[in-house]
Amino acid sequence: MSENREFWYFLLQGTLDDKTGVYSTFYTYGTHCGDCLSKAINTAEREDVIKPELIETCRLDNLENFELPENAIEMSSDAFMLSTINTYELKKEEIEFTPPIGIAFGTDENEFETDLIKECFVAYGKNDNGIFEFELVADNSRLIETYFKAIEFLPDTNGFWIYIRDHWENEQTELHAGKDLISKENIIEFLKSNDESTLKNGFIDIVVHSKKGETNLTLDEHKKIQLHTKDESVFNEFIGKIIEIGFEQTREYYNIEFGYHHWHYRTNKSLNRNEFKEMLSKKNFEQIELN
Repeated sequence: MSENREFWYFLLQGTLDDKTGVYSTFYTYGTHCGDCLSKAINTAEREDVIKPELIETCRLDNLENFELPENAIEMSSDAFMLSTINTYELKKEEIEFTPPIGIAFGTDENEFETDLIKECFVAYGKNDNGIFEFELVADNSRLIETYFKAIEFLPDTNGFWIYIRDHWENEQTELHAGKDLISKENIIEFLKSNDESTLKNGFIDIVVHSKKGETNLTLDEHKKIQLHTKDESVFNEFIGKIIEIGFEQTREYYNIEFGYHHWHYRTNKSLNRNEFKEMLSKKNFEQIELN
């Protein structure tokens, strides 16, 4: 094994048919988590798992004395699969939360049970800074479409920013502003064209800004949708539209960021950090100095 290759464990969830769900376990080598994950997903699909999605992961090459389980079968030079798979009957009333692409549960013991995470939102009244706050959790199956709808729910937009977080390749947090991306249509078009490196990237925050109420709509690195505004009418209208598309308000709010061990990753089709910054520069993004 090359020294610069990583080794990861993955628990994938999918289906075998319209009545049977399945969990399957993989161990794969690759250049980064997303590269390893793509090999696990490809192997699962070859084994007739339909639409496998990542539930849980852990990096193994930096653990001491890790050994593959005895029932791990070598599927290729880079991929191993446990011979035992767990199947279950699919029931419409039982819907488990699937983490959005870019983030996944870890293997360490959590403070809370994972089945407490539900699709829902919380809304908070004006804080000491005069800001109303909203936060929403959406399942992987409809996070991106929900964020696009949320952009449409904003007043006229005039700003678009991307924060590149410090734990991506262990560099400093950076802020980049898209000087040419003002309208909702252009912002959504940019995100759709670069979805692997933006919407599915667990190392960045995406922020759409409106002057009205100094409003910011964020898809953060934990894949939560957040709204911050000083305008109560913007706040109330936004929440009304979120309810119209099927989300409910709750007081029992759980999300993958707090109380759950988790990993961030980018997909195998995404740009690395330097390539991503080069792409932003070519799209006329400007780096803004952070205090």
